[in-house]
Amino acid sequence: MICETVLEHGGLATRQQLLRSVPRAVLDGHIGRRQLVRVFPHVYRLKGPDDGGLTTLRAALLHAGPQAALSHLTALAVWGERRLEHPLHLTVEESLRRAGAPGLIVHRRKRFDPDSDQCVIRHGLRITTLPRTVIDSWPLLPPDERRPLTLDLARRGRVTADLLDEALAERPNIAGRRLLRQTIELIADGCQSELEAHGVLNVFRHRSLPRSVGQYRIELPSGRISLDRAWPEVKVAVELDGARYHTSPEDRRRDLARDTALAALGWVVLRFTFAEVLRDPEGVRRKVLEVYRTRLAQLRVG
Repeated sequence: MICETVLEHGGLATRQQLLRSVPRAVLDGHIGRRQLVRVFPHVYRLKGPDDGGLTTLRAALLHAGPQAALSHLTALAVWGERRLEHPLHLTVEESLRRAGAPGLIVHRRKRFDPDSDQCVIRHGLRITTLPRTVIDSWPLLPPDERRPLTLDLARRGRVTADLLDEALAERPNIAGRRLLRQTIELIADGCQSELEAHGVLNVFRHRSLPRSVGQYRIELPSGRISLDRAWPEVKVAVELDGARYHTSPEDRRRDLARDTALAALGWVVLRFTFAEVLRDPEGVRRKVLEVYRTRLAQLRVG
């Protein structure tokens, strides 16, 4: 009877659910003989191997009750953006008194509603939306992972500056808020990588340079592209070449074809590597400003 009850509930059952099927003494006997494995307090599964984490995640939600959602680093793992780590994290509304457990941290938040658009169902699990997950996870992530991860999510279209802003408004006292706020501003400015972030912060926002536009879109015969930085008024563009996308022969052929197409439209393209931006920001600014002034003079004469 106990096995049937657990299976009827998807392989997990609470103590209360099991007591509806068998007497307390019978249930305690199964637990004592380890025919039932306690995953979290009052949540059990049948003896045997689990399914590599999904059962534990479901058990965490079952332990916390229907008003909970997986959040923070745990939700980030369910979103497929990081490997699953312990302890697990979930969030409930502040007024609910849900106890944590070994291997489980319960966060309480004002006006948290798992049935609202703050959460979604993914792989059968209720989790916080990805923008909220990023904001929640920010203080828990290693410092050197925070900005690169967030920028990469923006590059892939999984989060936007507006949605991150909206989620951040719900966490006014979050640790690391200043750098998180800066990262959101970088995304709004078109940054999609650490290289671009370094470029904007150390080069392109410098007072010696005119204001530039990030991820400036332009139509080429081959289709629409986005320029890393652009000064449209003088048709000067800067492309930042990271090792990941600009080192193979095919990458170089693609870049050359793109630059040729831009030149045909009157654009001048300057390319800088990560090392140049990081080690010689003044030199990069000097080159950009020199080309900008030359172009401006040419346009005035024209």
